[in-house]
Amino acid sequence: MTSSRTADPQPFEVKCILFLQKAEVLEQQKAQVAEQLGAALPEAQITFAGSAAEVPEGASFDAVIAPTLPWLPEALARLVDYRWIHFLSAGVEKIWAMDFDKTRPLMTKSSGVHGAPMSEYAIGAMLHFTKQFGRFHDQAMRAEWQRTWLDELTGKQLTVLGLGHIGQSLARRAKAFDMQVAGTLKHLRPVEQVDRVVAMEEIAPELARTDFLVCCLPLTDETQGLVDAEFLAKLKPGAVLIDISRGGVVKGDAVIQALDAGVLKGAALDVFEQQPLPADSPLWKRDDVLITPHVSGTTPHYLERALGVFLANQQAIGDGQGPVTPVSLEGGY
Repeated sequence: MTSSRTADPQPFEVKCILFLQKAEVLEQQKAQVAEQLGAALPEAQITFAGSAAEVPEGASFDAVIAPTLPWLPEALARLVDYRWIHFLSAGVEKIWAMDFDKTRPLMTKSSGVHGAPMSEYAIGAMLHFTKQFGRFHDQAMRAEWQRTWLDELTGKQLTVLGLGHIGQSLARRAKAFDMQVAGTLKHLRPVEQVDRVVAMEEIAPELARTDFLVCCLPLTDETQGLVDAEFLAKLKPGAVLIDISRGGVVKGDAVIQALDAGVLKGAALDVFEQQPLPADSPLWKRDDVLITPHVSGTTPHYLERALGVFLANQQAIGDGQGPVTPVSLEGGY
């Protein structure tokens, strides 16, 4: 992966940090940020800002830590210099439409923070359909006792679109259920706990064997609308789709079409092309769809892990190595 700078940066110390966050969130996070970064970088000075207007005009910082805030370009424009931007999110698709120079600073992202919560969500979604929890919840509301035979995950094939941090975390957890695991990588290499790693262009044979398809791809020009009607038609009939990627990778109308055709038995959808999902969307009314409001990556450990990724990058940069989690200008993620 090519980072935001073509060569490894020269080693530099991080002594001045600007932490940006929405004002209402900043008050909740300030103490934890000060404690965690202060313990690791006791000589560093941390400046907090809850709006662009609070950013000290004409200042210089070694590092800026921020979510992909809509007012980020305005905040950066107030600075004389900054060497590094670390994003608190793992997905950075919002920055490409922002008006600031992305080639000058080093840019890193918080890859890895979602591995545990999102892979747990995917396992939960698989169990939801396999053990028919939705059906039994509805029966319980009616005080109805009606037994049925249930399936199991053992021996089923999980196919993961995107074997990044999340996909690899999911593969490890799926193996605890004795599942077969296949998945895609842009640059092919063996992946621990994955039985078969294939290129996206060669995914068709795996789709034909798939019981559970989990999409955890970033949203880029290449992945926009990737999971469409033609893609889903290649699935083994009766498969379950779980979408924990970014809204726009999976086509909502294609999901409905596949459900109606019996290609999909069910779908767990956490992200959508339009968010919030419009109240008139036909997806809301379906018994075979589990809808959640973009929560699969939420966890009480998020900030701690994101700052940990920042510190891992800081250590690598200080040692004269390349960043651990670079933003790729070429890849768009």
